[in-house]
Amino acid sequence: MKYGKKKLFLPLIFLGLFFLSFKPSSFAQTTQNYDVTVSPVFFDLSANPGQTITEKIRIRNNTNSPLPLKVSIKRLAGDEVGDLTLNDENDDQSLNWVKFANKTFVAPSLEWSDIAFSIQIPSTAAYGYYFAVTFEHDISSSITQGASLTGASAVPILLNVRKEGARTQAKIVDFKTGSFINEYLPIDFSVQVENFGNVHVRPHGNIFITDDSGKDIAILDVNQNLANIIPDTKRTFTSSWIDGFLVRENVIEDGQTKLDKNGNPVKKLTINWNKLTSFRVGRYTANLLLVFDNGTRDVTLDSTVSFWVIPYKAIAVIVTTIIILFFIVKKFLKYYIGREVKKRQRS
Repeated sequence: MKYGKKKLFLPLIFLGLFFLSFKPSSFAQTTQNYDVTVSPVFFDLSANPGQTITEKIRIRNNTNSPLPLKVSIKRLAGDEVGDLTLNDENDDQSLNWVKFANKTFVAPSLEWSDIAFSIQIPSTAAYGYYFAVTFEHDISSSITQGASLTGASAVPILLNVRKEGARTQAKIVDFKTGSFINEYLPIDFSVQVENFGNVHVRPHGNIFITDDSGKDIAILDVNQNLANIIPDTKRTFTSSWIDGFLVRENVIEDGQTKLDKNGNPVKKLTINWNKLTSFRVGRYTANLLLVFDNGTRDVTLDSTVSFWVIPYKAIAVIVTTIIILFFIVKKFLKYYIGREVKKRQRS
């Protein structure tokens, strides 16, 4: 079994940490009296039918007041883009497999609390099950003063029940760029992968970019944080190619991305003089190669897309400059030759 390696500072004002990239993240506090640390940030478990798993979650109340909490279990489901969301339906019998030693407790100030739980897997269980342990403010607590809590946070649990017939299968549904013809970098890539098996998968790999001559130009990572795709869902991964002489970047003001009146990021053209040799123009090909473990071997997925980079404004400026220089030189030569001819005629 695997656990998150780092502790996570969770602002419980957000509902869920369901990105399944399994990389701990930090968020700014939204209330002055709330500060909690939870570890681990996820569980990735494997077991056999009929087995009971015992684990614990550690939570630290970093405030100077006691914090009354209640613990519950909910099912995770994938939305239309593959991100995991809480499902409030309680008719899933697998939710009854998860038992807590205590469903309510008071987290002491500046101390760690251990939340023990067990998963009693029936002998008829098979393949993938996905839960989330949620922490919410216990409004029924007799404690009337102290740290308060709005919303909830959750620790995802991915459970793979090993049984014959497990299918770890995925396919690339779509691989494309934001635009076929681009004036400048970045080039934004979108990779959509579907899990049509019955256990979760973690496809990851690279995008290899070559120019029209076949020369390797860049290598980009795809899903480097090993985000999961649960069965019967699709997930979209993104990656951007930004290594170039001319690159459009977001305008940053006071540490924040500046937005226009429509809420879109304001862009500016950045000239990277240290990358003068990386002037991108012409046709390029992006070759996608993903790999995932099906339990016995690595399975590869691949796809290809082509696109153009045509910085027509920069090209227009260069061409205009060349034409102007041509006429200046032409006029200068005409003047020089005419002057020399007159000198010879006088002599």
